[in-house]
Amino acid sequence: MADRKGLEEAIRHSADPLVLMKRVADEAMNLLHDVDGVLIGFVQDPAWLTIECGSGRIEEHVGKRLPVEGSLAGLAYQTGETVHSDDAEYDPLVDADFTRTTGIKSVVCVPLWRGDQTVGALCVASLRRRAFNDRDVATVASLGEFISVVIAVAFDLSSVTEALLSCDHRHTSGKRVAEEHDREAEDRFVANVLEPGTMRRVESRTWIDRFLRGRGLSHVFQPIYDLTSGGCFAVEALARFSGRPTRSPDVWFAEAHEMGVGVELEVASVMHALSCLDELPTQIDLCVNAGPEAIVSEELRQLLADCDARRIVIELTEEAKVHDYPRLSAALERLYPMGVRLAIDDTGAGFASLAHILKLAPNIIKLDRELTSGIDRDPVRITLATALVSFAAGLGAEIVAEGIETKAELDRICELGIRYGQGFYLSPPTSLGNFPARLPHDFVFTSRHSDDAGTRSGQLLAFHAPLKLPARADRGSRARAHD
Repeated sequence: MADRKGLEEAIRHSADPLVLMKRVADEAMNLLHDVDGVLIGFVQDPAWLTIECGSGRIEEHVGKRLPVEGSLAGLAYQTGETVHSDDAEYDPLVDADFTRTTGIKSVVCVPLWRGDQTVGALCVASLRRRAFNDRDVATVASLGEFISVVIAVAFDLSSVTEALLSCDHRHTSGKRVAEEHDREAEDRFVANVLEPGTMRRVESRTWIDRFLRGRGLSHVFQPIYDLTSGGCFAVEALARFSGRPTRSPDVWFAEAHEMGVGVELEVASVMHALSCLDELPTQIDLCVNAGPEAIVSEELRQLLADCDARRIVIELTEEAKVHDYPRLSAALERLYPMGVRLAIDDTGAGFASLAHILKLAPNIIKLDRELTSGIDRDPVRITLATALVSFAAGLGAEIVAEGIETKAELDRICELGIRYGQGFYLSPPTSLGNFPARLPHDFVFTSRHSDDAGTRSGQLLAFHAPLKLPARADRGSRARAHD
């Protein structure tokens, strides 16, 4: 259920004339081929036209004023006609200060109307001389009336909406007749008419705010096993959210990012997972999921500094788009001395995970469930997995196969030399203390010679490297083996 305050804020935002004007300005950028900027201004003081909204390379001039006398926008306002200049830099009709500060060379100005009165102007500008031909000018002029009506309606709608939200809902007799749920129903109606989907976004933000406060956020834990010994040495913390409607965790995280609080939600999730670390046996480590922006955040670094970071593996997923690898690498280098290790998740699902591996040199490479599923009978999957095993060995990293769901898949994974596994066949995600600390005997791959198992590149060591050295080649030898 959305809170009333958040709902009213969303309604006011949807009805805000500036929101609609910004949309008009943004769309006008695509109207003509050589448009570099769009400004919308209104005359409130008879001598000045104030720029209220803009888009493109001259948007920074929003808030500035143009003289009504001596500017092309002022001329459009005064005459009610579309006017344009092919060489604004030397045109006496164009304000010289405006052209000097914006750098525009061509401009078309269309008057904006409210009823039978002009109220301002829309200006479409280019940094190139003679950018707009007669057809372009006619196109902008033909839309002037439409734009005027749209903006006028926006102002009227804003006024009516504000009156509705502040209405006390009393009968003509003075007796109050509206209950709280009646007001909420009205607000929902208005919100969804103004902008379809508003209620869903408001309610989602209400739930996300709860998650950020730790309410409705929990974790289940899926163990990762050494397939040669059968022992569990790490668990992956998987976030669960109790919001309505029911959505998968990746959808909640995506919505949080759309709302600008995605990093905060990721950090909150890691914080909750880390709070469970002391409940795990000391020989079992904890894997947490985090995107690149969360990894570089000071909040995450502080969380890791306050726990036994030698037991923590950060998993970076295929879906996480990295826009600045040097910045992410620098952040990781600050975490490595604490003992933190890096895993690349969903390898094999797409190109991004391979880019992560090449540029970040992780300790652990996790094969995506799409690659594991059916690997016992698909030669293409077998070939790709074999190549990744060899590739990981060259990096000094270790492979974990995710999504193991059948004995045949498990057997093939082991035959390929993949030592670590995770999946429903081994153990589903569950609460702490409810997963088996060891696999049943018939799950353990025993046909490999012990000396071979003990000398494989990385082995268990990749999971327990303190990572005190930055060089990629040394990571496979930085070991903190469990008893």
